[in-house]
Amino acid sequence: MAIDAVRRYAAAYERIRLRLFEGYPELRDVRDLMAAVRRTQSMPREARSSTGVDYCVHGAGCRMTDDQGQEVDIDLVDDVEAFDAGRVKWFLDRGATARPSVEELGTACAYLAGLGELLEVRAGRWYALPKR
Repeated sequence: MAIDAVRRYAAAYERIRLRLFEGYPELRDVRDLMAAVRRTQSMPREARSSTGVDYCVHGAGCRMTDDQGQEVDIDLVDDVEAFDAGRVKWFLDRGATARPSVEELGTACAYLAGLGELLEVRAGRWYALPKR
C-alpha cells in the first residue's frame, strides 16, 4: 500500500511539473522558477501557468496544483528537486482513503530508491525522481 502511494505521488509530481513548465518554456526547473521569483523578480511568487497549473514558491521549494486540485510540494535539497515521506503523506491526506504512516512511506521511498525508481538525495530522508 505505501509503495503504491509513493508511486502515485511520483506520477502526479512528474505530470504536474511537466505541465507547469510547458507553460514556461524559458524555465527548465524549479530552481529557475525560484530564481525568477527571488533573484530577478521577473515572476510573481504565486501564479497560474497558461497550462492551468498553479504554483506557489515558498521557503525552500514550490507547491504545484493542477486544474483538478491535485497538489504536490517539493523542496530544493542540495540543488535537487526533492520530497520526503511527509510530503507524500500530505499529498495522500488530500484525497486518498488509505493513508499509510509517514514511517511506512519513508520505508517505501527507501525501497523504491533501492530499485532505482527514486534517487536518494539525502540518506533516509530526501528523494527525487530519476533523470529521464
